[in-house]
Amino acid sequence: MQVDNFQPMPWAIKYIAGVLIAVELLLQASEIGILPGGSLRDGAFIYGALWPGLVHDNWQPAYAGQKYVMLLSYGFLHAGLFHMAMNTVVILGLGKRLGAVLSNGQLLLTFGLSAVAGGVMFLLLSRGDIPVVGASGAVFGFFGVWKALEYVARRRMGLSMVPIWQFIGVLALLNVALWYMAGGLLAWQAHLGGFIAGWLLGMVFARKAGQTRGGAPR
Repeated sequence: MQVDNFQPMPWAIKYIAGVLIAVELLLQASEIGILPGGSLRDGAFIYGALWPGLVHDNWQPAYAGQKYVMLLSYGFLHAGLFHMAMNTVVILGLGKRLGAVLSNGQLLLTFGLSAVAGGVMFLLLSRGDIPVVGASGAVFGFFGVWKALEYVARRRMGLSMVPIWQFIGVLALLNVALWYMAGGLLAWQAHLGGFIAGWLLGMVFARKAGQTRGGAPR
C-alpha cells in the first residue's frame, strides 16, 4: 500500500518522540547550567541505563527491581543530543510509514517490546561494566515490523523476497561499519534483539484482519 505523503503522524509516535526529546533536553539543560544542581545525566544513567553488572556480577541495585526496569528505561536515555536526534528521526520516519497499517497501540507495543528484547539480547550476548543507553533497539524493532509486513505481503502476491534479504544485509553491514567506527562501543546486540522482536510482532500484526490487504507500507 502506498503511504500518503500527507498522512498525519500517529499520536503514539508523537508521544514517543516527545518523551525522547524532553528527556534529552532536560539533561542538556542541567549540563549547561539552566537547571540548578549540576548535571543530571550521571544520575539518570545510574538509575535508568542498562547495566550488565546488575545481572552478571550481582551488583547492588540502586532500587528494588532495577534489573527489570532498566530493560525499558535505557531506551529513553541517550549519550547526547546527536545520539537522541538520530534515533528520534528514524522513529518519526518509520512510525509515519507504519501508521498506515498499524494502530497506535501496536506502535507503542512495538517500541516497548523491541526495547526490552534489545536489552535482553544485549545481556545474553555481552558482559562488562559499560552502561547501555539509547532507543536504537526499538528503532530496529520498527525496521523488523516493517520488513515482516512486507514479507507477508510479498508472499501473498507471489513476489520475490530478494529485496527484503538485501535490506537486511545492508542493515547488518551498516552495524558492522558503525561498530568499527565506534571502536566497538556499538550495542549491536540490542539492535539484533530489537529487530527479531519487531519481525515477530510484524508477523502477528500481519495476521490481523485487514493489516496487509493491498500490501505493506513502502
